[in-house]
Amino acid sequence: MASADRKALVRNKIADYIKVGDKFELMGTGFKSVNESPSAQTDSTTYINETSSSTDIIGYETEFSYEADHIPSQAAITALWKDGRDHHTGGDAQHEYVRVDLYNPIGNPTETAALFKARKFIVANEVSDYEGDGGEKVSVSGTLHAVGDPIQGKFDTVTKTFTAGDFKGAYDA
Repeated sequence: MASADRKALVRNKIADYIKVGDKFELMGTGFKSVNESPSAQTDSTTYINETSSSTDIIGYETEFSYEADHIPSQAAITALWKDGRDHHTGGDAQHEYVRVDLYNPIGNPTETAALFKARKFIVANEVSDYEGDGGEKVSVSGTLHAVGDPIQGKFDTVTKTFTAGDFKGAYDA
């Protein structure tokens, strides 16, 4: 049996939610992938007394690429797809998005609260493709571009609410 300290994280232990109207909707059924790319931005300088450059991280351009089968009853997919269909731009193409670390609980889950470490982003939705050949499932793909910095906090998967703050989860020192 494998030791718990060597067990790799499985993707279903990270949940993604997007706000549709006034409610966070799970980006679950229909989504084949939602991948995070922090995309660190760097600044490198070689000083006159050195042969190697010094590099600093000066920011991030975080993106979340996604691909989903278009299931019209899934509110998250339909909301993202509509941005492309209706050619939304600027604030009309922006959403609140929360990435929840289901592997990192805060306290003990109960019937009324299941709290986990989370980050909330404002994202601009770029719909790249809407495709499907005859007899095939129609899929939508794109990228959620972070607008500004993420907000650290916790997410309750029962009430689907985000609370900003510095909360310690099971895997935080």
